[in-house]
Amino acid sequence: MINKRYRSVKCVNLVVIALILICVIALAAFASLTTTRFSNTGALSGGADGLEPSGDRHNSYAWSMEAMKNSVGEEYLYVGSNRDVIYVLMKETEPDVGKVKTFCEKMELSTPDSDSPEELKAKIFRKKTNGTGDWETVYTSPLKAGVAQDQGYRGGKSYTAPGETKPSVYFGTLGTKTTRLIKLVPDFKPGDEPDTVFETDPGEFSCIRAVTVHDSGDGDKLYIGTLTPSSDDKVANIQIWESEKPKSNDGNDDWTKIASVQKDESKKIFPSDFPGVRINETSTAFGGVWDMISYNGYLYAFVGNNYDKDETDKLKNGFMVFKGKPVPDGTDGENEAGWKWEPVVCTEKMGSGAKYPNGMGNGRHVTASPFIYKGYVYVGTFADVATSDTPLDSLYPCHVYRFDKDDKWELIIGNTEGTTDKITERLGNYGAGFFNAPVISSDVLPEGYQAKRLSTNQYAWRMGVYKDKLYVTTFDLEMGILQEDEKDADKKKEIGKFISALKDYNPNPRGFDIYYTSDGVNFSELTNDGFGDKYNFGGRTLKATDNGLFIGTANPFNGAQVWKITEDNGGNSGGGCNTGLAVLALLGIIPLALFRKK
Repeated sequence: MINKRYRSVKCVNLVVIALILICVIALAAFASLTTTRFSNTGALSGGADGLEPSGDRHNSYAWSMEAMKNSVGEEYLYVGSNRDVIYVLMKETEPDVGKVKTFCEKMELSTPDSDSPEELKAKIFRKKTNGTGDWETVYTSPLKAGVAQDQGYRGGKSYTAPGETKPSVYFGTLGTKTTRLIKLVPDFKPGDEPDTVFETDPGEFSCIRAVTVHDSGDGDKLYIGTLTPSSDDKVANIQIWESEKPKSNDGNDDWTKIASVQKDESKKIFPSDFPGVRINETSTAFGGVWDMISYNGYLYAFVGNNYDKDETDKLKNGFMVFKGKPVPDGTDGENEAGWKWEPVVCTEKMGSGAKYPNGMGNGRHVTASPFIYKGYVYVGTFADVATSDTPLDSLYPCHVYRFDKDDKWELIIGNTEGTTDKITERLGNYGAGFFNAPVISSDVLPEGYQAKRLSTNQYAWRMGVYKDKLYVTTFDLEMGILQEDEKDADKKKEIGKFISALKDYNPNPRGFDIYYTSDGVNFSELTNDGFGDKYNFGGRTLKATDNGLFIGTANPFNGAQVWKITEDNGGNSGGGCNTGLAVLALLGIIPLALFRKK
């Protein structure tokens, strides 16, 4: 009997010791994340940054970001910016420039200091990722036909062409006359001219945002998406191009068009590669080929589709997804380039190929961006905040989905009520906008407004992986809502009710948020106030390097900033799992072990 009792006690002790060891390991593995400012260190909220060492509030966004090593192994972080971007975008749709400038100044948004076209020449900056040296302006847009040729650098990607030993960085531009793709080689230095390897014909205000690398079966190639916005259906177009070895000033001869909306009636080519897509003058903001990703042998194209309040079929609003690859000659659906594009998220093709409707059933989610993590493609949505009559009309907080190799989509962050009925559950730990709504009386909310929409995180703007964790940044519209100067008394009252409810039930401060996960489902918060700066309303770009994860901000008030996240060890954290073990170790198991020794 004594031996049995002894063995029982010994067994319990061994279990306790094992649990203690597990928890100690969990404590040791619990990583410490550190955030430090990487541009204009020491500057305070409200101070000018814009990546210039002396500060320049006109460089609004860190719009694109990529790392590149030179021939001696020094790694630089390259950041493409834009100039007074809200002013520029508004000016394209509002002919009264004075009205635009007055609005921007009232909202504290930066505007050009003069009418000189020099003011809108966009810049590319760089700094060594190890932190040595200062930021330098490595390239400034020239003037062309009396205007800034590049008013922003919206997409960036590194690519190694055949015959090259190191990758170069390619930037897609925003232009009022033409749009181009420029190439910066590894030993590029201030004063050098980049190669223009692709340029659109003169036309409307447009941009190249989607730049990616994909192997369609015969080696890596560079892919870009172009947009021709127009109210003329015979002119409006979106296209995808590929090139194995882009060359400078060759008339785009090294590029092959692999997808297009427009048909060439003379050759009967490209019959609706992207059926149902909407293209108009507002498409530059949220439309066109928004993003692309290489996955499971396909090139996936995420196409923006702005919200049209007059559209009778609301399921025709919202982002669309197509996937394409080269197919054997004679394959049904093959286009002139030998590619076949299949609808994945596309209302027009529901029942004949597509699995899901536009916007995943939410027409207000007008576009989306993808990122690969642990074998899935994670997708963050964007609400159309630009075309509504009031800010409240546009508040449809962001969702995060993921899909697998069978194109099965799951809701990770969001509300099932705000998505297609094909989605019946949420897997993650947050509702839409990374907000879990409490029960709220309808009396305290604007008429017809749901508590689950009580978040101002409108975009899951960008994602990146660092130390095996997935990071997601947001765009927080609260800064704009709090400064909204609504003239209509009824609308002003409704906005007031929303702000009051927001402060009472979701007191998330102004400034973008960052969330991270190590299990792909449950997220933890890193910052909810734009790194302590309410004017940082978006986390626009992420780039992981050996020296840390770099975050570029969108700050059209005082200029973009760059921050760095580092982790002091390679352990897992996120999703609350390890934190729970640590608490268990400290509060439960260790005291139990000490008690048994008495």
